[in-house]
Amino acid sequence: MNNDNLPFGVGIRILTEIEASTADLGALKNLQGAWSSSSGMGWNVISVPGTKEQEFVYEVIPYTEKLTFTPVVAASNRGPFIEGQEETQNLVGLLYEQEIFSECDTDFCKQRGFPSGAMIHAERGIFLNVANFNSGFDVVRLSTIPHGNSVLAPGTSNNTIPATNDFFGEASTEPSAVTGSLPFGYGEGQFNTLQFANFPQTNPNLFLQKTLGDQKLSAMTTLDFSTKNTDGGVLNIPFIQKNIKTTDMEATFWIEELPNPVAGQANIFQLQYTQTINLVFPPTGAKQMVVWPHVTVNTLRKMS
Repeated sequence: MNNDNLPFGVGIRILTEIEASTADLGALKNLQGAWSSSSGMGWNVISVPGTKEQEFVYEVIPYTEKLTFTPVVAASNRGPFIEGQEETQNLVGLLYEQEIFSECDTDFCKQRGFPSGAMIHAERGIFLNVANFNSGFDVVRLSTIPHGNSVLAPGTSNNTIPATNDFFGEASTEPSAVTGSLPFGYGEGQFNTLQFANFPQTNPNLFLQKTLGDQKLSAMTTLDFSTKNTDGGVLNIPFIQKNIKTTDMEATFWIEELPNPVAGQANIFQLQYTQTINLVFPPTGAKQMVVWPHVTVNTLRKMS
């Protein structure tokens, strides 16, 4: 489908199956479809305020996930006339829905209110491929979360296969002060207590690297999103803004194509991601504003 032929106007179009098969999704092409993670692949790390004596409660929650990118949608934006020519922008993207369920059966998880099977996150939004007038960002993520957050995160893509499988970088879960520094030892009691023996809770990206292991990549597309990019940001409802202010979000998705071990069968698509959301909590025992990263990582396989 030629994007230049899309009608201009208000609203969006859900493309037919035939139109969707030829739509220019750019770097989002291989996201289309349904994805799921198996047991032990998804991990949620977050700290929340406790009592004055506790300061914070450090939560590590294993989870499973259902993630769908469908249907394909298209829209056009009308701009001003420049030297007699109207500037128009064509957008094609994927609506998505994310559902995350706890698979934590410890007494701690039960006491905290997220026993195994409980939904701990839901999200809907859209990933856009932005072909023109994009200010250097060719993909955009738009998200809405039931807690009362709305996210706009412009991003970039590339199709480079790294030389080695240690490309994940670091995702620190360590707290920091909004200004200055935290008192010596703040939060170490919770931070350094290992809750699951097989999970590196101080840098969850190490788990992604361990999961990928030495699997050979036939191809890989990387999507980097950040609300810190130009015109990005997070909006919160008043309670969130006052008590659990979400300041920014950064996420990377690696769409990996793996050779199928069964001869003659199509290659396997695997999706790995890391996401860090910075939350600012009111003063507790530290008597100053504290930033706690909320980090999630997962490895999913395409089901359809």
